Amino acid sequence: MKPTTLLAVAFASVLLAVALDAQTTKTEINSNSFKWESDGFSLRMQNYVQFRMTVQEEVGQSGPGGTNGRDFVNFNVSRAKTDFRGYIFERAFGYRVRLNWTRPAAQILEVAHFRWAFMQYVNVNAGQAPLAWSWEEQVDATELQFQERSYVNEVFNQDYAKGVWVDGHWGDDVPWIKYWGGVYNGVLAANDDFRNKDGAVTSDAFSDVIDQELMLNARVETHPFGLVLKTLGDRRPEEEHAELLLAFGAGFNLLFSGVNNADLRLDSGATATGSGRSRVRQETYAVTIDGHMRWYGISVDAAFYWRHTDFHNRGINSAPMSHRRGIGDLDDLGWSFEASYYIHLIDLSVGARVSAVDADEFWGRDAALTQTDRQQRAIRPDAMEYAFTASYLFQGERLKFSLDIVYVDQQLAYSYKGAQYLSGVYNAPLTRNGQVGQSRANADHDVLWIVRLQVQWIL
Repeated sequence: MKPTTLLAVAFASVLLAVALDAQTTKTEINSNSFKWESDGFSLRMQNYVQFRMTVQEEVGQSGPGGTNGRDFVNFNVSRAKTDFRGYIFERAFGYRVRLNWTRPAAQILEVAHFRWAFMQYVNVNAGQAPLAWSWEEQVDATELQFQERSYVNEVFNQDYAKGVWVDGHWGDDVPWIKYWGGVYNGVLAANDDFRNKDGAVTSDAFSDVIDQELMLNARVETHPFGLVLKTLGDRRPEEEHAELLLAFGAGFNLLFSGVNNADLRLDSGATATGSGRSRVRQETYAVTIDGHMRWYGISVDAAFYWRHTDFHNRGINSAPMSHRRGIGDLDDLGWSFEASYYIHLIDLSVGARVSAVDADEFWGRDAALTQTDRQQRAIRPDAMEYAFTASYLFQGERLKFSLDIVYVDQQLAYSYKGAQYLSGVYNAPLTRNGQVGQSRANADHDVLWIVRLQVQWIL
């Protein structure tokens, strides 16, 4: 048995033993969870599984050298998780642990944090959780309208993070202000992906991702007509859904880290540093603004994203930019719009989504671009996503059958390192074809059709 599995079994056994050994114990089996509660201890355990069939067809590589045929049909357990939450000693000391059985062993511990909720205005948290930056990324996978989050969210989200943070709210019946703010590890997603990604268990030792890296994050929301739950649908019962609910939010994130990518920024040092540190640093500012409406089963969610990455030389590195083989900064934009309607009479939810990514183009590392004034290299393609979904809620979210149809048009660029592939979300899109130096308005396109059928059950 793997160590992570033993850890999970041991954790569940200890919590269960504590609960059952208490003098006054209450055990409750709800429709979607198991709950134990005593005088100084509470535990709620919930499992959920999403089983899916995906049909994906790649049909739109236009231009010289275009290809077709990277299509597939696949059955998959897309998500399988076990969630533990409750309090210890007293209700003010809360905890949550979530295990994701479909992730690699080092990432199976998805959520693990402790919360001291001593007043509504200021509460203290420590551990690992989804970063409170964007709305969509914080929505639990069981509460999504579509089976996967939007294309643009997959480009801009800040994943899970380890650190310490505070949160709170002003207002009782009406949360006029809700806020989160904290300091976290700054784990670079990749040397060409300037976001945080800190879901893995790591040791206390110097490495590419543990090198005085830091991330600052803050989010603020207002719910002027009443609390809007972190969902992407209006599932309120009929006696409540006539109440109009609105929410508006904004998030800011600043990530510092080293970056080791000679195709984007060269190191002019003759030898490697003795410590093994990169002589190139990056800092990325990421901002999102979002709005949300719930009324009579109608749900509308919209968001805008902006990200700026700056590169800096460190130590003896000078890396001049005159040869146009590197970049000084990057600016990426994105937006999403999602709307749905829940029909109580037949327990059917339908929805549509549009999202877009405008990725920055820049000078290329490839020598063939040193004599042109056109910025044609990119890390990822510009993209448009159009999607439709329908879900039959046989037992609410506890037993749900879903159908998604997704169309993605990716406008190709030249790969920044002269390789074949760009960074995509649902596939590895081909690099742009044609003669080097042609107008970027003539870029080729990569088109995807994706159909997903999924059943979700929670117990």
